[in-house]
Amino acid sequence: MSPRINLEQIIDTFLACTRINTTAIASKQTLPSCENQLKLAELVASYFADNENISTTINSNAITKITLSGNKTGLPSIVFFSHLDTAPDHDGDTHAIRVKNYDGTTITLPTTQETISPDDYPELLDYVGQDIITTDGTSLLGADDKAAIAAGIEAMRYMIDNPEFLHGDISLVLLPDEEIGIRGAKALNVAELQADYGICLDCCGVGEYVIENWYAGSAKITVQGVTAHPMSAKGKLVNALSIASNVINRLPAMERPEHTEGREGYYWPLQLVGDTAHATLDIAIRDFEITGYQARKQTLQDIVEDLQAISGTGKINLVINDVYDNVKPSLDKNPNIMANVELAMRNLNIKAKPLIMRGGYDGSVITPNGLPTINIFTGAHNFHSTKEYLPTGSLRLAAEMLLEMVELSTKEVSL
Repeated sequence: MSPRINLEQIIDTFLACTRINTTAIASKQTLPSCENQLKLAELVASYFADNENISTTINSNAITKITLSGNKTGLPSIVFFSHLDTAPDHDGDTHAIRVKNYDGTTITLPTTQETISPDDYPELLDYVGQDIITTDGTSLLGADDKAAIAAGIEAMRYMIDNPEFLHGDISLVLLPDEEIGIRGAKALNVAELQADYGICLDCCGVGEYVIENWYAGSAKITVQGVTAHPMSAKGKLVNALSIASNVINRLPAMERPEHTEGREGYYWPLQLVGDTAHATLDIAIRDFEITGYQARKQTLQDIVEDLQAISGTGKINLVINDVYDNVKPSLDKNPNIMANVELAMRNLNIKAKPLIMRGGYDGSVITPNGLPTINIFTGAHNFHSTKEYLPTGSLRLAAEMLLEMVELSTKEVSL
């Protein structure tokens, strides 16, 4: 199949997106957490300005919907989802570097002299002969998720420029603050999209696509202790820090992120702050099975109740919030969508690599709200790292996947 996406054009589009720093700010409760996410949304909208077949809305919270009207009735409506923010791991401006015709040797990032070596990242050798985009070493590249934005823009551009390419309504939806709690997807009115299914591009190397992620919850335990002078503390002092530490100690020692992989869930103590009088403990809960997830919540409840019973006059409170769900049960009810992912990859000569995702994405919030949303590759590697890199051929294939999924949808309209 001949390429439909212009390589230089999609590279230029991606680089334009990286020039706007959209680092999410976890300490802020506003949506978006940084104003530059709105600026990026406006840039994306500008690519489609004055096109009579495009409608655009940008909300004050940066949730953006750009819709290309279908050119044939009765075809599925599909949403391309991307997120506007980049991870808060590094907050510097992106200084993208384009390595031309990669030759299989070590890439040195010019400012920091960090290296990206095939010895450490053997998948680099899959991209010999391609151009590779990195940074100078001082920031993230932001391919998570600006590669997805560029892919969505260029796929829609192709459909506009080639009216013979049949499609239903196609929307590019940009969401803020995915990296700090999937906030944009939680604020999205899914029903208003009136779509048949969605496609996120928020995954890694070429061919990877998510077949399931896990159930995620956050637990906050607050402990109110009783203070006393240490010289007369016996029988009086209730140390809030000691009780909170006991919660951690009672969790299964080998069920933590550093000891688990694959489909193994965990408890992850994230933060313990406080003093003798008052302490707060935050714990992340993860499991791939709903029964396992519920059991983990019950374990925490049992620990807290037991410690409350023996703490005397101290007070312990537990609040658990569900963060996102596993998409697998919903996707299993729509097998043709996943079948089309695999067929699209075969048509593009891409080796399919199903992925059990030890994390979440916008679709893990959107899917339970009624819109089955898959997650496919952007083509980038080393997300959330100064060694993040993006092979340009992979970026083009991400956009080609969108076009191929749309084309296949015209042949499989019963969802």
